[in-house]
Amino acid sequence: MTTEEFHRKLTAILSADAVGYSRLMGDDEAATVKILETYKGVMSSLIRQHRGRIVDSPGDNLLAEFGSVVDAVQCAVSIQKELQTRNADLPESRRMKFRIGINLGDVIEEEDRIYGDGVNIAARLEAIADPGGICISKTAFDYIENKLPFGYRFIGEQTVKNIAKPIGAYKVLMETRVVDEEKGQKARAPFWKRKSVLSLGIIVILAIAAVLYWNVYSRRPSIELASIEPKQVHAVSEVEETPKTIAILPFANLSSDPEQVYFVDGLSEEILNSLAQIQDLNVIGRTSSFSFKGSNKTVQEIASALGADHILEGSVRKAGDALRITAQLLRGTDGVHLWSKTYDRELKDIFEIQEDIATAVADELKATLGINKSIKKLGGTDNVEAYELYLVAKGQNINFKTHDSALVSIDSAIALDNRFALAWAEKAQTHLFLSIVVPSNRASEELDAAISAARRAIEIEPNLKEAYISLMGYNIMKCDWIEAEQAMQKTFQLTEEQSSDTKIGIARFYQEVGFFEREKKILEEIRRSDPLNEVARSMYVLNLAFLGDVKRAEEEYRRGRELFNNQWEDGDITITNIRLGVDHSISSDEIIYSDPTYDAVKEHLASPKDGLAELRRIYIDRKNLSSSDFIYISLWAAHFGGLEFAMDSMEKGLSSNAASFFWNWLPVMHDVRQTPRFKKFVKDIGLVDYWNKFGWPDICHQLDNGDFECD
Repeated sequence: MTTEEFHRKLTAILSADAVGYSRLMGDDEAATVKILETYKGVMSSLIRQHRGRIVDSPGDNLLAEFGSVVDAVQCAVSIQKELQTRNADLPESRRMKFRIGINLGDVIEEEDRIYGDGVNIAARLEAIADPGGICISKTAFDYIENKLPFGYRFIGEQTVKNIAKPIGAYKVLMETRVVDEEKGQKARAPFWKRKSVLSLGIIVILAIAAVLYWNVYSRRPSIELASIEPKQVHAVSEVEETPKTIAILPFANLSSDPEQVYFVDGLSEEILNSLAQIQDLNVIGRTSSFSFKGSNKTVQEIASALGADHILEGSVRKAGDALRITAQLLRGTDGVHLWSKTYDRELKDIFEIQEDIATAVADELKATLGINKSIKKLGGTDNVEAYELYLVAKGQNINFKTHDSALVSIDSAIALDNRFALAWAEKAQTHLFLSIVVPSNRASEELDAAISAARRAIEIEPNLKEAYISLMGYNIMKCDWIEAEQAMQKTFQLTEEQSSDTKIGIARFYQEVGFFEREKKILEEIRRSDPLNEVARSMYVLNLAFLGDVKRAEEEYRRGRELFNNQWEDGDITITNIRLGVDHSISSDEIIYSDPTYDAVKEHLASPKDGLAELRRIYIDRKNLSSSDFIYISLWAAHFGGLEFAMDSMEKGLSSNAASFFWNWLPVMHDVRQTPRFKKFVKDIGLVDYWNKFGWPDICHQLDNGDFECD
């Protein structure tokens, strides 16, 4: 490569290295590696939060770059303060300190690596820094002298290895004064002072995770978007963007206990739902915001991908009842800090902190604060320990694979305060989640527990919308359509603002009863407010197929695969089931979804007879089939022409009291819908009664003789 081909740029480089690493390894190798991994994880998180990028991280070293010296120095101070706090909890012999050097210099960039004297100088400055300290070059100091509230000590021109000229160097004192040792004079410090910021999302009021059974085919954690390239794929490119939009990122867990991540996730969702109450403020949905958890993307990239004008991020450090919560509001276009604050409080002050943050954000954005003076939510508790367990349960439910753990947490919260209505509503929600993933013989038990909890929540607080959301989900699963409609209308009466999860539940209800145009309208709203919601996008693909636009469904599926980095299980199963009804000569390559049933049956695509035989074997021999297993068998039976067998499996699935009916509207079920048995079944489960009361759906209509038919 010639010199002309090099890509050069000016950048701020941060180099960090552990002090006495070899000694620590010699004393206790396993403990040292564990501490190092934890501390590098903290540093990596703070670097991302300060809009930096990790370039390399070999052994006990770490190299990062920043577009701004201010960001680099702020990040370094945050790192040293956080590690100092963590070291205080360790025996003296196990404490791990880092030296940090920062330089502003010209570097050569090749792919993701950077080279040159700019990098070497940062490494040399790191070597002369004090343990737990920061040393910066004079070129870096010149950019930040009057921009940050820290103190600096000039330590002279330093001659370092392999650098031709001496380097002017300063130590960062993290105090509000500068001492120039050459002149022996004190320089005036900036008149203002503020606390360092960590970053990444924060808390407030409780709003239900009402995705309940609409995740029937999403039995795994949401996929983290490892790399969305906003210049190539914008999640909101096809929908109209609205002004004054904010995304609340999940707060970073800086606690020494990794299990506190559930508490922090629950806390992050709280503030998201609280800010959603502010008038004239559009809040990006949780699913989209949380998809960037742990991402290396900059604020600008995240804002661009989500169509957000502003980003709220922060961090939480919890030790016992002590909390350190840091929140900061950033402008999406350039990452400029608009507001930030650090709260060192006790857990009992959590509501006060929530109110401070919501008010500060509203004031900064000049929005009308559309919430009461006290944002302590209806159905809450004064028991701090119960509230903490409630937040943990919410975080565990967000993570999808830990519903059993969530149930333990929420039951513990209720044991501490039996009149904690929100906890009862969350308990109902958790049982609804579990009813989907457990074997069919356990589903009824989970549903019984769900309805009992929802009714208890309503008994304590008759106007608790979260309880009615769970009640709606329960009635859908029981095929009690009129009762589900009434519960849904009650939520509309109690609040005009619906979260994405609630909207998904309502859209799914319309999907179940065949109101596809109504469903489409809601899904398009979610595409604006929660553009990276995988479930909503897969429902949109399904909705297009219900409305007869299979070509557009395929296009939307391809777009979703781009957004989710070709990892979109919800979309895979949706498009596979759509394709089953489009062409009876479907190839195995078109069966994107992988499942024991699908994998077994697709081996018999060339022979419908053999395919049906395999399905019957699964139907009879496989133990503890879930409600979704019966759905899959029904769809494949219809594909192979076994209409009566398809009805057998569909009825069996619905008899488990935890199934979904909407699969019957897929194109592959068209011939099944023409059978007298299907029409009788629709009457038996009460859908005709619902249609007579609330109107007929898009796909079915009454006949002159009083009968009906479905397309």
